[in-house]
Amino acid sequence: MTQKIVRRNRKGTKNKDLFKWPNETLDEMDGALRTQQHIQRMIQEDASDVWKLVRLPKSQDKHVWIYEHLRQIVIELNEFCVFHNGVWTVENHPDMRLKINGEETAFFSSAFYPPKKVPAIDYITQTIEQTQDTLNNSTLFPSRAFIPQKGQQEFQNIFRRLARIFAFSFYEYPNYFKKYEEEHHLFKRFKTLGLEFDMITQQNLLIPENVGELLQSEKTNSQENNQNENSNDSNDDEDSDSLLDDLISDDEGEL
Repeated sequence: MTQKIVRRNRKGTKNKDLFKWPNETLDEMDGALRTQQHIQRMIQEDASDVWKLVRLPKSQDKHVWIYEHLRQIVIELNEFCVFHNGVWTVENHPDMRLKINGEETAFFSSAFYPPKKVPAIDYITQTIEQTQDTLNNSTLFPSRAFIPQKGQQEFQNIFRRLARIFAFSFYEYPNYFKKYEEEHHLFKRFKTLGLEFDMITQQNLLIPENVGELLQSEKTNSQENNQNENSNDSNDDEDSDSLLDDLISDDEGEL
């Protein structure tokens, strides 16, 4: 008799043994959460291979696939927000604004009726909470195995609103965006998923298509700036030594 695989970290499991249950294909897995578990497993194996992550398995319903990916992205967006702790503050950003190509756009929170202006951090957390509530709405999504038409119609709105969170980080705190993206590849997965299934346009992503090149260019410029700063520091040290000698001479003269 085949032993059933338990995909759960048991109490007392050591860190090195977490999530170490045997690999299974999606077809080999069962249960209502099999698609979610399959996606999470692939992320743990290699989060950078976003094409592999979003590619639709032959036996998988497309809309269930998009739904489960969105649920996972929202889970990770909570960590993305925590990563910006200390900079996404009410004092720094009293409202949600994006300045792109010289044009500034203000966004109002749809958590209120009518929508109203709120601090950026409130807009972001309210957007995430709203998305979670929508994805957990049993009227829109009564099953994890089938997505009705009224649920499918929510996907594009969700993508469009979540894109603003990534864009805010990209334009206001590019170093934070870059550091998080290098490790987790969350925006790249979000973008690839949305474009692959026509859930969002490149324009509505708000971030340039060549974002990878821009980040790499920024890294190169940063390295060059650091080299220049080190060179300047060396010259400054020499100038400081010379100035210190002059000061000592002046002091000695006064004495």
